[in-house]
Amino acid sequence: MHKNIKDELILDLNSELDIKLSNQYSLVKANVAISSAVTAYARIHMISFKIDGSCIYSDTDSVFTANKLEDKFIGSELGLMKDELKGLTIKEGYFLGIKKYGYKYLDADNNLVTKSTFAGIEKNSLTFDEIIKLSKGEKLVKEIPVRFYKSFQSLSISINSSHVTICRSLDKPLINNVYLPLHLESRDLEMGWFFNYLKRKILKYIKTLEKFIKF
Repeated sequence: MHKNIKDELILDLNSELDIKLSNQYSLVKANVAISSAVTAYARIHMISFKIDGSCIYSDTDSVFTANKLEDKFIGSELGLMKDELKGLTIKEGYFLGIKKYGYKYLDADNNLVTKSTFAGIEKNSLTFDEIIKLSKGEKLVKEIPVRFYKSFQSLSISINSSHVTICRSLDKPLINNVYLPLHLESRDLEMGWFFNYLKRKILKYIKTLEKFIKF
């Protein structure tokens, strides 16, 4: 940061912002607007890669594409894409949800390499057979390092289980290799979105009533 931005500007960006929330246990010392602007700018920068018809998966600062990117987009400088595979191409891959994917490729020595990213477990800890099982809707139990959680309300520390169950995201139904939009049960029903919206509102209202009744 110091190499690209003046020290005076950094001092302005790091000015403290104290907000006392209604929750007596919470105190925020962060400028949410700056962090939101950074990720928003990243989304704007990525949109051209996402809409060209060859995008398979994208994240805040990365993209998997079926077509080779032009050389003008690749480099080590700020704002350019880094070619993680160094000119190699993915042989087979499965993209199962946000931060849930795996793929394999042949390296320069013709060795088959498997890479995986799956939220909640260690990076590259899945075999390709496990990735395929997840793509078919199966659930897997994976061992993870022991995790400690602290509570500011009860002033206690708890130890989480060393095992976690993972599965693919099923928010969108996949039909003929095309994901259907959320909350639309039928493409042919023009008012389908409205009925689903109304159903969610009614269920939310019922849950609210249940809380008052129990109270």
